[in-house]
Amino acid sequence: MSVYQVSCPARTLILDEERRLLEEGGLRIEPTLWCTLEAEHGGLHLTLAQALKGGGGVPPSTLWLRWPEDAEHGPLRELLTLPSCPERFLAGTVEEEVCDLPKDHAGRHGFEFGPPLNDGDITPDWLL
Repeated sequence: MSVYQVSCPARTLILDEERRLLEEGGLRIEPTLWCTLEAEHGGLHLTLAQALKGGGGVPPSTLWLRWPEDAEHGPLRELLTLPSCPERFLAGTVEEEVCDLPKDHAGRHGFEFGPPLNDGDITPDWLL
């Protein structure tokens, strides 16, 4: 476990009208959501709001909540579907991890949040 805070400390409350939109998804709706981007990122805050199953020709997707620092419930706040970040850590191995953030996100990838890597943490090439 890292002793450094690497994620943004911003949080927001889910509004009643948003709660009604999010009830049909696969995740439990939390009353308060934290920004999932790296600390001190620029631009809007961002958090995963809901996972949608899809069906009837519609693919599964994720709903993200985006809001500005200075107007948490202002006109720039929005729920939207964003594509997933395509980056992978240790791609093609049993240890593969996906970045759990949307494509073109600010800061580091989701799998980079944690203690710094050193040479001892890397799987030797012959195991890949």
